[in-house]
Amino acid sequence: MILKAAIIGYGISGRLSHAYGLGSNPQFRIVSVADLDPKNRVRATNELNCSVYSDYKEMIASEKLDIVSVVTRSDTHKSIVCDCLNAGLHTVVTKPWALNENEAQAMMKAEAISGRKIFPWIPMYWSPDFEAVSKLLAENAIGEIFIIRRYHSDFRYRTDWQTESRFGGGYLLNWGMHIIQPVVGLAKSRVKRVFGQLQQTINPGDADDNFLAVLEFENGIRGIAEFTQSPHPFPGFVIQGAKGTISTDADSVTIKKADPQKPGEVETETYRLEGKQFGDEADLYRDIAATLLDGVAYPTPPQLALEGTRILDAVRKSHECGQTIEIE
Repeated sequence: MILKAAIIGYGISGRLSHAYGLGSNPQFRIVSVADLDPKNRVRATNELNCSVYSDYKEMIASEKLDIVSVVTRSDTHKSIVCDCLNAGLHTVVTKPWALNENEAQAMMKAEAISGRKIFPWIPMYWSPDFEAVSKLLAENAIGEIFIIRRYHSDFRYRTDWQTESRFGGGYLLNWGMHIIQPVVGLAKSRVKRVFGQLQQTINPGDADDNFLAVLEFENGIRGIAEFTQSPHPFPGFVIQGAKGTISTDADSVTIKKADPQKPGEVETETYRLEGKQFGDEADLYRDIAATLLDGVAYPTPPQLALEGTRILDAVRKSHECGQTIEIE
């Protein structure tokens, strides 16, 4: 069976992530694109040889589709996703899938009523460093874990809608699923307390471009997730255990093992990572196809994304009130 697919929003992510991911899997055929920008519609016509629309509602009413990928401005996700589900279409929604828990719950309600599936876009679960670290932790490579740190740094000036909170901008929403969600995935425990701090540093607008989240898990692990503006790269993960530390950068994983009673005797192993840093979109769409065609469980279902959204809400609330937030 070939799944007929459409993309709503043919900007950079629509082209380089979603058109690429769909086009890499023979189970999909892109039949249509909707975009408000006439230049993007021309590009879609030339690159995909598909029908194009300026109005996504006209597209989903006119085309025979199985699945739609929503790659639009963040503040539009909830309404577009609900429209697609109500039209009987499976729906992929790019990050952040929701601006807050209320939006996430509304989409999940529409999913339940429609009988179709939502696929939240959390590509870090397919990234080489997350997969490598997950395997090492499963093997108990550094003993009992007590701290999981996740960093990402960037240093660039931007003036687009991502700097304005009225459009769902800000780096907490834009990067939260890349930075915070993997910590939750590795801890394998419920978050019970959150402390958060947001900053606006080098960019214009009114939205944050730096964030820090400190998570306390029920199993005693401390999680630290930070996006910061810096031209000097930070390690991707730093994970501390009773028998050593795991750290990653864009290209490699380093494991340092030791006995704390013999601190001078450290065993070090480094190996290279292969693949796209933030996950290969072709792999995500491969797994979406496996879910729809073969009934295979999708790695990042809405329930997992809802948990992440609740944590992002708590980070923002903690920043606003200056207190640690309990997660019920």
